[in-house]
Amino acid sequence: MQFRLKKSTIEDAGIGVFATSFIKKGDKLHTLFHENDVIWVSNEDYDKLDIPHELKENFSIKFEDGYSMPGDFNRISVGWYLNHSDTPNLHSDEDYEYYASRDIQPGEELFIDYEGL
Repeated sequence: MQFRLKKSTIEDAGIGVFATSFIKKGDKLHTLFHENDVIWVSNEDYDKLDIPHELKENFSIKFEDGYSMPGDFNRISVGWYLNHSDTPNLHSDEDYEYYASRDIQPGEELFIDYEGL
């Protein structure tokens, strides 16, 4: 399964992820993130990272005891560019594997619900 990065359909959202082919409801989008592309960083270590604030802010998911973030900010998987929607077309399970919530057409932007993470 391939994806395309381009300007989001959401104003001021920056880049978005778009389907390049039909995705059937229930399909697992296993290529959004490369293996070992997600790392865990404690709150203490997060503050010490020598990474520009803008990158940390835009590509880190905050949890109570730390952050989930790309393992290499120079090689970010397309999944890190998924934008939020209150009516997403993707959902994740407890292992953060992503699935199509409905049929998705080629050229359609892919969305997740940030609150559901």
